[in-house]
Amino acid sequence: MKCVIEGKNVKVFGRAVQALSRVGDELWLDPTVKGLALRSVSSAQSAYACFIFSPLFFQQYSLGGAPKQSSETVKCKLLLKSLLPLFRCLTSIERNVECCQISVSASSDWVVFQFFCRHGKKINYLC
Repeated sequence: MKCVIEGKNVKVFGRAVQALSRVGDELWLDPTVKGLALRSVSSAQSAYACFIFSPLFFQQYSLGGAPKQSSETVKCKLLLKSLLPLFRCLTSIERNVECCQISVSASSDWVVFQFFCRHGKKINYLC
């Protein structure tokens, strides 16, 4: 899966991640044909929250080489503690980030967040 988020939508995506951090400690990324679902469940499994971002939310959204009818989907579990610092400073992100690219590969065990900032700066983050 590969998706690109515009600078103004990075703030929206970051707020969704922050909201899910109040529900649980883990974030599930579930890319589907209908969009990217972000899910979180509390440790006692008494609370659940989900945000589904439509493919129209992204500048580019592709599931990769996997066929759409395939029963094998890529689902990723990330610790929110490691992800939250990326989206903490939302005001500075909104001013400096031009786009964010999120890549998930079925063959590797990495989720890659790449922030493309003004003046050619690039921030890579592996989860």
